[in-house]
Amino acid sequence: MSRAIVTGGLIVVLGIASSGLRAREAQEPSIEDPARLIQTVLERMTREPPAYRGDAGNRLKWEWWDGISRSYLFEKHQLLEEVTAGLPNEPRDEWVYRNVKVTFQDIFRMPPQSDDKLAPILSYYALLNHAPSSSFEGLALYGKDGELKGTITRKYTVSTADYPMTWSNAGAMPRSRYLFVEALEYKDAKSGKADIAAGNSSDAFNLKWGDIRDRVVDDMSESMATERRKLLRAAFAKGLKESIPDR
Repeated sequence: MSRAIVTGGLIVVLGIASSGLRAREAQEPSIEDPARLIQTVLERMTREPPAYRGDAGNRLKWEWWDGISRSYLFEKHQLLEEVTAGLPNEPRDEWVYRNVKVTFQDIFRMPPQSDDKLAPILSYYALLNHAPSSSFEGLALYGKDGELKGTITRKYTVSTADYPMTWSNAGAMPRSRYLFVEALEYKDAKSGKADIAAGNSSDAFNLKWGDIRDRVVDDMSESMATERRKLLRAAFAKGLKESIPDR
């Protein structure tokens, strides 16, 4: 009888341990659940309270914007390494986080009633690489004081040799026809001409938060990967053509 009691107790203990293990496994991010992986990234991020600049506090500090952007991309890469540690090769982001789309609000979590605040969209252009052109097309660009600069016509890839010296980030990378960054083209509100959005400060060009809040800033679909390759190929072809001397 005592043996039966001991056996029964052992079964109960093993059952509890097994249940606990299953519970932990259910909570841990799995490579089979891309949506849960991104949720984990968003939960792990470090977010300081929004900080503003300007006489009326009308625009977000670019340093704050950069910090949030960097935190998101850092945690995303760290989790990628974590969940693929046992694999012989590290898969692409588009496979691990496949088909998940993250909005600006998911990352920045701005408080309610912030629609009129200006967001320094160009201060950390690495984040632009992950957003589809459709997230920006047709949006109004504003200066530091909310003055209209023009309307965005497209997002594209440009060589560092082609972006203007007035771009505040121009000194951060070597100027080369084979080194590329993301850029926004806009139609100037005064001249009507197409130009690259670039200024001598990190918040020279801004978007209203309400215009981008629910737009996708990180698209991990295969269609986005195809768009990125297409833009890069066009920029490379342009750089290759222009690198050949006339004589």
